[in-house]
Amino acid sequence: MTPRAPASRGEAAALLLEVLADACPAGEVCLIGSLARPGQADAFSDIDLRWTLPPGQAVEHLRSLRSTLRRCGEVESLRVDPEPGRDWRLVFVRFHGWPLWWRVDLEIHAPGCGSMSLPGSDSWSAHESACMGVVVTLKALARDRPEEAETLWSRALQRVEARDVSGNWQVRIRALLDHLATSSPSTADLVSRTRHLSMEVLGE
Repeated sequence: MTPRAPASRGEAAALLLEVLADACPAGEVCLIGSLARPGQADAFSDIDLRWTLPPGQAVEHLRSLRSTLRRCGEVESLRVDPEPGRDWRLVFVRFHGWPLWWRVDLEIHAPGCGSMSLPGSDSWSAHESACMGVVVTLKALARDRPEEAETLWSRALQRVEARDVSGNWQVRIRALLDHLATSSPSTADLVSRTRHLSMEVLGE
């Protein structure tokens, strides 16, 4: 049975910590980023974790990562950053029914981890990446960080070689989301949810 969606981001973070710690008792898992610093997180913070695996156990836990994460909820997307480090991989996770603000950024650390495959992960999608680029742009705007928003926005456009349009943020974001909806039907649901998020942050 699929677990119910957590009632809060704090509950979601605690569930992830519990599940990953239980999956590898000899490893170490902890929060990083704003959630790890008292008073630094806000309503728009995502969930950043570092999972350190013992030497010799990484292959096993990478192979079973998707099934492990299903103990937290239905895994909607499991993407691996295509540019790994030598001894770490960065995994982006979204769960069905969790707010888009609660994307999970999971750093997995283990000797030689960067060259290991992650069976069960989803193919890297430039369109999904661009859509999540819109989400982090909205996050920067909600935090009143216009320069950061412009930088994140440029990256989102570059991922799909899209052209920026003139106008306010509502117009610019709507144009990119329209482009994503027509050029990649597989991201239609994510695009729709991002539209709603944009309206929440920016208004009509």
